[in-house]
Amino acid sequence: MPDPAGWLDLPPDRMRELGHQVVDLVVDHLTGLRDQPVRTLATQDELRHVLDEPVPEQPTDPGALIAFLTAEVLPRSLRLGHPGCLAFIPSANNFLGVLGDLLAAGFNTSPGAWPVGAGPAAVELVTARWLAGLLGLPEGSGGVFTPGGALANLTALAAARDDRLGPDATGGVLYCSDQTHPAVLRACHVIGLRQEQVRILPAMDPDMVRREVHADRTRGLRPFLVLANAGTTGTGAIDPLPGLVALCRDERLWLHVDGAHGAAAALTERGRKALRGLDEADSVVIDPHKWLFQPYEIGCVLVRDPDVLHRAFTIDRFRAQTGYLALSRPAEAETNLSDHGVQFTTASRALKLWLSLKGFGVAAFRAAIDHGLDQADHVAARVRESPELDLVAGPALGIVCLRHRGGTDDLQAAICRDVNEDGRTLIATTTVDGALALRLCTINPRTTQADLDRVLAAIVDAGRARS
Repeated sequence: MPDPAGWLDLPPDRMRELGHQVVDLVVDHLTGLRDQPVRTLATQDELRHVLDEPVPEQPTDPGALIAFLTAEVLPRSLRLGHPGCLAFIPSANNFLGVLGDLLAAGFNTSPGAWPVGAGPAAVELVTARWLAGLLGLPEGSGGVFTPGGALANLTALAAARDDRLGPDATGGVLYCSDQTHPAVLRACHVIGLRQEQVRILPAMDPDMVRREVHADRTRGLRPFLVLANAGTTGTGAIDPLPGLVALCRDERLWLHVDGAHGAAAALTERGRKALRGLDEADSVVIDPHKWLFQPYEIGCVLVRDPDVLHRAFTIDRFRAQTGYLALSRPAEAETNLSDHGVQFTTASRALKLWLSLKGFGVAAFRAAIDHGLDQADHVAARVRESPELDLVAGPALGIVCLRHRGGTDDLQAAICRDVNEDGRTLIATTTVDGALALRLCTINPRTTQADLDRVLAAIVDAGRARS
């Protein structure tokens, strides 16, 4: 009978050998992105050997399995860090972030309870404090890390609901625009807000919102939250934050800002100007796996008063037959992050962001964000100069939307398909004022002006060929 201790272990030399193999593959991938296609599509039939594989009862050489993944699985996807990937907001990750994830997984620590993971919890707390300060939130602000913006928004909305409505949310009303991300609207559903409790307005004009609030109060309803966007995913648009701040103060409403993409721009001088009022919000969501160049997954919800999160989520509110958890309860001066959010056991997500911010310095991140803003300005300037293109939205927080002049929506869609066919570029379409537009997101620091000029030339050429 083999030693049980060795059932799921490998010899140290073999572990090091496999680790070197993986690191070499990651480095080759990151340094060779420009030589790869921006994405590799695959049909179910092409992945049938993966989909239909039986459960492996006996072992296979791990080195061969790693080679299989890097040859057959991982390349069959979108390469988000590719300099030609302009379609989505999540952008290039960085190698220090990769190492942070490796350490977090390898040491398998969780920051959720201070007695269980004091060191990782300390890193989570200080990194959240750094983020809050970088976004201009006041001293004492903090928050928790989440898998992404969806759970971060849900955490903020649930805490705000409890803070403003108490244990009975009957009649509570939330106000947002029709540009609100579907993940946020889904969060409203998860926390129990019915469709009639979510006012989706055509714009977040403070006067319009105020009229809606007053009308709802007249009906006996209980307005409690205004949800603003700091950079919509479609166009990068920013809701009028200063006016919404004043409205929320006057009407005693919670101001929540979804800055999953755009809040990171506040690290720069011009980004902070564009986002004036962000620092007055009660809660802000930011996704470091977007414009802070981290590997998936890492989102964060930041609040002016972290006690709001504790009151909403402390385990003491939900205790049942869980006496064994007494071992993980914190001392008076300690913080259990599991008392501040939805999850109990969590990965040490902040390690990668901490390592990146410390290893590169915040100045490098500011420069990278400024570069993305510069690139969007460059695209917009070239579009304005072109007799064949029209600028329809932006540049706003690294996003530019344009149309081929005089073309129908069908033409714009066809141009998008044609441009994406060569494998070097991926752009997207979005709807602006009821019309289809071509959308470029320029936040990848690997993308050069030459790359963007080539894409614009391809759009013009495709439009000519289709006209």
